[in-house]
Amino acid sequence: MTWVPPSPVVADGVSITGTGAGSGVVLDEVLLRALRAVQQAVCISDLSLQDEPVVWVNDAFTLTTGYLAAETVGRNCRFLQDGLSERGHDTTRPAARIRALLRERRSGTVVIPNRRRDGSVFLNELSLSPLTEPDGSVRYYVAVQRDVTARVEAQNARDNAHAEARALADELQRHLVPHRLPEVPWLDVAVRYQPATRPDGTRGEVSGDFYDLRTLPGGEVVAVIGDVSGRGPRAAAATAALRWAVRGAAGATSEPAALLSLVSDAVQDALDERFATVAALRLRRAATEATVALAGHPQLLLLPADGEPRFVGTPGTLLGPFPEVELHDAVVDLPPGSSLLLYTDGVTEAADASHRLLGEDGLLAAVAGLTSRRSDDVADAVLAAVARHVGEGPTDDLTLMVVSRRPG
Repeated sequence: MTWVPPSPVVADGVSITGTGAGSGVVLDEVLLRALRAVQQAVCISDLSLQDEPVVWVNDAFTLTTGYLAAETVGRNCRFLQDGLSERGHDTTRPAARIRALLRERRSGTVVIPNRRRDGSVFLNELSLSPLTEPDGSVRYYVAVQRDVTARVEAQNARDNAHAEARALADELQRHLVPHRLPEVPWLDVAVRYQPATRPDGTRGEVSGDFYDLRTLPGGEVVAVIGDVSGRGPRAAAATAALRWAVRGAAGATSEPAALLSLVSDAVQDALDERFATVAALRLRRAATEATVALAGHPQLLLLPADGEPRFVGTPGTLLGPFPEVELHDAVVDLPPGSSLLLYTDGVTEAADASHRLLGEDGLLAAVAGLTSRRSDDVADAVLAAVARHVGEGPTDDLTLMVVSRRPG
């Protein structure tokens, strides 16, 4: 804003001139009327005078602060913060920001607590603008003030609500998966559980992914992995119901297709309009075979001890929308030294910046060069491939479990 001094005038009974020690602000009558008419509080300070006092205020300043012009002119605006730090208000940091703007002759906006004449406190959004003289120097600063207490309090309330929601989501997320899996001496198991992230790297809403591994009487092991559509608390509730339905059904049968059929009946109402995909796997210590059933879930990836990785399992009906489901058991050779990878679609549907998916080919490529079939090595290779593919972009919910039969 360039300052062009017009002829001296008298306004509001105050003589205002552009020169001389202790002078006020040079304004013409139109500008004065405009400044008086605006609804925001306006004050003007003279940086050439000792303590940089206020030399003019409008009527809105009095309405906002309660201080008359005669009580304000000649004082530095810091008097509006008197006693506030002792009452627990942070005036130090915003005051330092104001001093830096004045010292550097820059414009800027600062929110600072102020005290009204009646002692009440409000949050003042102070917009500072230097007035440049024809020679390029700055003598005067215009400060436009706005009471933003309600806005800041509303924002703080929203921030607190979001923080509580995030804490609740984290708590829900922790209860969707077991704290630890049982130790199975003849199996090597690795799990990677990664909820969705946003483009800025922050956590997304609570995911619908879950996994579990149960040891049954007689030495059988049942492993499951699943994905409920959607995110948020309702998806979490449906996921929790599904996970506990799986545990209950495992007490009735270890046959994967029959187990998932029981689960489908149990969670029909809990899923409501949502759907779920689930893969179930049964292993026996005495047998070198595994039985797999898929309820709308991606096929498992078999990594034989000798031979090329390949997808296994017979596709079946997803859970939720249909009262009747068609599910099939598939028997897979799993001799010692071989592994099965169970995963959710966050792996194969991981997208790069061009929206190109990793896909099944990318998953196969991730494990193609692996000589190790150790569960952790397989899991880390898959996660690394997903990370390379998405780069700095967001990721969807991603869960994988690798089950390896130990050699010998």
